[in-house]
Amino acid sequence: MANHWERSAAKVLRTLMIAIAWTVLACGPALAGVKQQPAQGQQGQGQQGQGQQGQQGQQGQAGQQGQQGASTAPQPTKQEADDFEALRSEASTGLDPDRVIQLATDFEKKHPNSTMLSYADMFAASAYQLKGDVEKSIEYGEKSIKLKPDNLMTLIILADLLPTPQAMKGASATDKDKRLAEAEKNANDALQMIASPQFPKQPNETDDQLKKRKDALSSDLHSALGMVHLQRSSEGLTGPDKEELGKAEQEYKTATATAEKPNPQDYFRLGEAYSMDGKVDEAIDAFTKASQTGQGGPIQTYADQKIEDLKKRKAAASQPPAKQP
Repeated sequence: MANHWERSAAKVLRTLMIAIAWTVLACGPALAGVKQQPAQGQQGQGQQGQGQQGQQGQQGQAGQQGQQGASTAPQPTKQEADDFEALRSEASTGLDPDRVIQLATDFEKKHPNSTMLSYADMFAASAYQLKGDVEKSIEYGEKSIKLKPDNLMTLIILADLLPTPQAMKGASATDKDKRLAEAEKNANDALQMIASPQFPKQPNETDDQLKKRKDALSSDLHSALGMVHLQRSSEGLTGPDKEELGKAEQEYKTATATAEKPNPQDYFRLGEAYSMDGKVDEAIDAFTKASQTGQGGPIQTYADQKIEDLKKRKAAASQPPAKQP
């Protein structure tokens, strides 16, 4: 299989940018309340300002996504808000994951009871994902989701990472099944949130832009589900599990059909599923699309080699059996 991280580097950057915007929606009311306080300790005025913000479209929509309790939740202190803004600002550059990890760690130490701690852990998980440290990324993702089970971006990060070959490597059969089940649940939970009518718009976002953003997120999640089923297909006792291969094929087809710009890695995985399922022509077509969309990158080399091997396999299968002397 092609290395999953070849696709994840670009994808996690996109997911991170969406996560930045998501925290604006999710944490915006609380942070806005702090900014409107004339002085620390005047929580009543901060909450009143927060309520006024909630009446203004976007932050009201964020409130509908699990933030209904924002007006009654403990108001963050100015230092807490400033520290979180520093973390979010550093994460938005995508340039120094080590710095993001340090800021997230410091935030957790200084504000262990913060209502924004789930998002701090989410940024740490994204930073570790950028560094290619699967286990640490999963560790912080698990911490984030334990604090806030409906943290959409953390659900996406975990759904993407848990079924990867890197996460499966060295795990027992029981642990593999557990991780695949968790990834499947996370992906389906996230898909339900994205499909919800209450899914919040970003400020000044048009309906078309919202649809494209939701489609991009959904594509990533169907890709993660495809990997779940592809991993399960290899657990068959007498060869690849045909039922799981069929599910993997459907998820990767949905992933490529949903995305405005399909990911070449998804075409590659689809080709692998077809190849394991004995569907040579379909596999060649999928690998060809992987090569075309991944032109100039490592995925093109992998895909072209697969195409060559499959054509030889097809030619050999079409040859009449040799006559017995």
